[in-house]
Amino acid sequence: MEEVVPCSSIAVDSALRIGTAGAIWGLCISPHDAREKGLTGAAKASFVAKSVGRCSFQCGLIAGVFQMSHCWIEQYRGRKDWVSLHTF
Repeated sequence: MEEVVPCSSIAVDSALRIGTAGAIWGLCISPHDAREKGLTGAAKASFVAKSVGRCSFQCGLIAGVFQMSHCWIEQYRGRKDWVSLHTF
């Protein structure tokens, strides 16, 4: 018996995973950008925090929208893409 997972669960899972990756990316790149702008102290910390949040949000949003639309297309077509490619 095949288990059906709701599209919203898939989208949220994807958004959280890729959002976390975006936060890690923001933590890696933001201090460098702050240093290039000449920021120090509290201004640097604020810049890094905002950049991490922005990277995380943008990555998570894009991943969630992609997964949700992909799931809706599969539901509309009535079959999974990877499975349908190998049924010839």
